[in-house]
Amino acid sequence: MSQSKKLIPKRRFKGFEGAQMWEKLRLGDHAIIKGRLGWKSLKQEEYVDQGPSMIAGKHITEGIINWNKVDHIPQWRYDESPEIMLKNGDIIFSKDGSLGNPALITNLNSLATINSTMMLVRLKKNISSIFFYQIMLSSQFKNLIRLKVSGSSIPHLFQADMTEFKFNTPEVNEQIQIGEFLKKLDNLINTQQKKLEKAKTLKSAYLTEMFPNEGELKPRLRFSGFRLAWEKYQLGEVAHYRRGAFPQPYGYEKWYNGNNSQPFVQVVDVTNQLKLAHKTKQRISKLAQPFSVFVPAGKIIVTLQGSIGRVAITQYDSYIDRTLLVFENFIKKIDLTFWAYTIQQLFEIEKKKAPGGTIKTITKEALSNFYITLPTEQEQTKIGNFFKLLDDKIALEQKKLDKLKNIKQAYLNEMFV
Repeated sequence: MSQSKKLIPKRRFKGFEGAQMWEKLRLGDHAIIKGRLGWKSLKQEEYVDQGPSMIAGKHITEGIINWNKVDHIPQWRYDESPEIMLKNGDIIFSKDGSLGNPALITNLNSLATINSTMMLVRLKKNISSIFFYQIMLSSQFKNLIRLKVSGSSIPHLFQADMTEFKFNTPEVNEQIQIGEFLKKLDNLINTQQKKLEKAKTLKSAYLTEMFPNEGELKPRLRFSGFRLAWEKYQLGEVAHYRRGAFPQPYGYEKWYNGNNSQPFVQVVDVTNQLKLAHKTKQRISKLAQPFSVFVPAGKIIVTLQGSIGRVAITQYDSYIDRTLLVFENFIKKIDLTFWAYTIQQLFEIEKKKAPGGTIKTITKEALSNFYITLPTEQEQTKIGNFFKLLDDKIALEQKKLDKLKNIKQAYLNEMFV
């Protein structure tokens, strides 16, 4: 019989190697499971500035509750639902829409409850809450979510689903060791996440300060020695640009792959780090290449549909789709890295102008009405190099975060049955 069938994990702590096998339990036999029974006519205008906290899934990120963002309800609204008054050790998660996203309640020192999209699990003494929290991050719980999401337009976890949820567990002392160990990893991940967010926030602040506000010709923050006002141009006065192309219909087999095929760049291949994905999702066939637009390495492209405003300086020769635009050459003296950030900023400004902050598509003709401001080439280079360093810092912090998450996932795979 295999280790998995014997309910023995691949990796165990010293002192538990020869311990008894894990056992499969039904959650309803070992926990109280509750959810808010509707809104009881609760309206948003009843929310108050101070009062018991009411948590929703949107207030939870990577298991951390943002207590500064939670809603607050009157005391009598809190009192009318005693079954979901939160206690330390409770585990809460989303039961509607984006299922899962659990949080473990710890260090609770004020009154709190959950809204109608959430569910609460309060475990009995034979199940460690820090261990079961990790169960809800493991494949055991994710498999349940996968079943509920599949084929459902509005995914929902019912109380009965959780009552019947079966999970594998060792005895409580081993549970606690596993939970504490993984909690330390979670703390490292959360710390690294904060470093990444700090780097992103810093970059955002510098972008605001080092580029002129709309209607202005001087930024608020500049490198020493630069005082001249920036000059305003229409986009077409600075660069020659064109959209990509692809023969129709999409999906026709002969347009893809084969001998002498080349990378074919679509919106999905443009990352948030001013570069293309290491490998494009599709390759364009030799037959289709004359009907597309060739872009050599070192050109700037920008997405015009879907995730609008993603910019990349191409690292390799490729052909681009009609949903992208390439700046083929420049009329003015331009530093490429600076231009990439300028276009990124330009699209952010246009998004803010659009209804709801969303633009579905931008035509080449609409681009001709866009205005940009430019400093001297020397100042462009200084700014471009500065933001490149910030992006390198962000990429490094992201890499560290991904590594920690991969380590955590590897332990989840080996320490659980």
